[in-house]
Amino acid sequence: MKKIKLFYNPYSGNKSFKTKLDSVIKYFQESGYEVSFFRSVRYGDIKEHIMEMDDNYDIIVASGGDGTINIVIDALMHRGLDIPVGIIPSGTANDFATYLKLPKDDIKHVCKIITDCKTKRIDLGNVNGRYFINVCGGGLLSNVSQHINNDFKNAFGKLAYYIKGIEQIPNFCPIPLKITNSKETIIDNFLLFVMLNSSGAGSFENLSPTAKIDDGVFDFIAVKNAPVYELALIFLKLMKGDYNNNNILFFRDNYVKIECLSDRKDLAETNIDGEAGPYMPIEVNVVPKCLTIIGNFFD
Repeated sequence: MKKIKLFYNPYSGNKSFKTKLDSVIKYFQESGYEVSFFRSVRYGDIKEHIMEMDDNYDIIVASGGDGTINIVIDALMHRGLDIPVGIIPSGTANDFATYLKLPKDDIKHVCKIITDCKTKRIDLGNVNGRYFINVCGGGLLSNVSQHINNDFKNAFGKLAYYIKGIEQIPNFCPIPLKITNSKETIIDNFLLFVMLNSSGAGSFENLSPTAKIDDGVFDFIAVKNAPVYELALIFLKLMKGDYNNNNILFFRDNYVKIECLSDRKDLAETNIDGEAGPYMPIEVNVVPKCLTIIGNFFD
């Protein structure tokens, strides 16, 4: 009999996945899978379990938001396990699941997509030895994602990111950065930067509409410091995937090094898939087509 291993975070999003757990297990069993599951109760327990578990599974399933997905995939990569990964989106922000066209509000449909097992080999990012599936960023976007109150996020969902982002812009300190890719070095003051594997981050779904998860490069976007009265137009352009502005830096590359030129430690924070990442300096590389992902693929 085929086997599924399900990892889930009961605290993700509105915490309702646990009420759907029996339905999920029932669907997988009726589809011919033996199911075992692991309920996360503290930070780090998923990685600890993956590093010690049996490796004879046909599918690994992760239920949660982008942070939970990141933890599962990072552990699988460090363990060296090449097992197809399916996602049940149950977090507040499910940017990568959205890119894979996985519906959040139709659990049976998601389970069917997983058991149909249409797969694609995709790229991952590696930042200072940690893997990420969707985004590595810093600055304003990182600040909002890491410091937003969980109760506020659960109450307002995606809207919480927009509210808190707008709220923090007037008081946010620009970050002096040295950005080096394979072709050039840029030194300037920035409000934020993101390296995208898919098209969206922070619940902004079309930051880079042409991004692909198997093209061997990141889409790098950064916003330079600008007068407050110009920022509304800049962010409107970004949300449409329009980089035609002198204060928007955009390029594609498979390598980026970012150094913070300030002594303030808080300005050197980064974010990986919605969770705290390493402090700058960071070196980020594309690891091409190293993970098998299950999605609602049409091509």
